[in-house]
Amino acid sequence: MPTAVLVAYKRQDQVEQALRELRRWLQDVIVVDNGFQVNPVLQDSCAEFGVTYIQNANAGGLAGAYNRALDHLSSLTLPPQTLLFLDEDSDVGTLPAFLADPETQRTLARPDTAAISPAYRERATGLRGRYMWLRRFRLGFNPREFEGVREVAFVINSMSVWRAAALQRIGPFNEGLAIDHVDTDYCLRARACGLHVYVHGSHEFPHAIGERRRYRFLGMDVQSGGHAPARRYLIGRNTIWLTRQWLWREPAFAALCMLRLSYEAIGIVAVEDHAGAKLWALLCGAASGLLARLGTAR
Repeated sequence: MPTAVLVAYKRQDQVEQALRELRRWLQDVIVVDNGFQVNPVLQDSCAEFGVTYIQNANAGGLAGAYNRALDHLSSLTLPPQTLLFLDEDSDVGTLPAFLADPETQRTLARPDTAAISPAYRERATGLRGRYMWLRRFRLGFNPREFEGVREVAFVINSMSVWRAAALQRIGPFNEGLAIDHVDTDYCLRARACGLHVYVHGSHEFPHAIGERRRYRFLGMDVQSGGHAPARRYLIGRNTIWLTRQWLWREPAFAALCMLRLSYEAIGIVAVEDHAGAKLWALLCGAASGLLARLGTAR
């Protein structure tokens, strides 16, 4: 079984229930407290359930929280072979079946596997995540509903299981990105190392990204991001930065980044409140990304 890394930020009250479930079938759990101040209640919960507590104060954002956990694990005499990343609101009820599935175990046993994840279904809209495949000059999307294990270009970190050997090979998460596209960057770096990322479509979990709203566009069911202007700024900045970093090595991905910004803008105009402020933040972020120094793609 993997070691779980659970990052707590604003919804720390939900962590206790997650810890109660995780400790039924996982031996090792690490909680990284990303709140700006030490939370004694969270510390007490960690002590009660016998899990490791690390205080990070949001240094480096989500990427920093992952890196502090990886630093801790690397110092152990017997580091774990696999790691499971979780958000504070992750619904872990489907994890035992996913981890016990022979296809999951076979995939994680391959030396060229970086990670595998169950599929996520958006809580607000009911839509399953749309996983894509990527080649240097081509990209495409899998159907929303599929069974079995498929190689994909990207997984979100929440509920993903990573081989420790792959994490060591890829290196630290990029703390310059902080939140948005931390997982995108990491999956691209895994790909650059010749490693593969998978989704097991026979298992899924509910998840919320922003405050998404479902709508129809060109005959398709799609969803807006629902993020506030500050997050739209980060999305714009980090998307353009990734475009700069990967343009020559992954031109199809660079084209996807442009589509992503267009998709964000369409969703804002179509169904979201405060559209003007959000569009302006997205534009300002994109302009910032042209010059931003957020680290180096490896």
